Amino acid sequence: MKKLIAPLFCMILAGCGGGYDEIDQKRGALIGSDPSTSNPSNPSNPSTPNPSTEGLWEYNQTGTSRFAEIRSSNTIPTSNELNDAIMIVRIQNFIDSAGTQKDYLTITVLFADTDCLVNCQLRHKKNGSTSGVYRVRQSINGVFNENSFASGDMEKLIKQIKISNKSTISVPLIGVPDAEFEFDFSGYDSDYMDADR
Repeated sequence: MKKLIAPLFCMILAGCGGGYDEIDQKRGALIGSDPSTSNPSNPSNPSTPNPSTEGLWEYNQTGTSRFAEIRSSNTIPTSNELNDAIMIVRIQNFIDSAGTQKDYLTITVLFADTDCLVNCQLRHKKNGSTSGVYRVRQSINGVFNENSFASGDMEKLIKQIKISNKSTISVPLIGVPDAEFEFDFSGYDSDYMDADR
């Protein structure tokens, strides 16, 4: 009986196919370890980044600007019966005509409006404790951009986001005075975002 089981076991393993080489090739294709195959629709222009660690960021490029965008992993219930509020954080790396790189930050709250018509505070928490409080002059239709932040605060918040893993951003929404949006910022591909175009 034992003599029959061993050959059958070998045949079953062989029938599964491929072995480690085939598995590694499939895994590499899924992860995108080869930049020439990371954008199969246009292999001659692999514009999508190849982060060394897996992350939730989405990337694109327009002209000399590169964008990294991420959505909050939670939603906030509001008076909007159709949708809960969600937050989108977008970092734009722009190269001006002089060749200088600059990062811009846009934070958008969807399906709710912020209570920041004149001013408010935006808080960033890392590991459950506040790592930064940023003064916001105003938000228009739930959008914070470079014109919204007090001097130097946008740059400080961008730096915090780039080095954070799991953290939260809190803003006052109309009807929700302390809306805390959760993010996993790990895997931000600074090599792609800051590379020469």
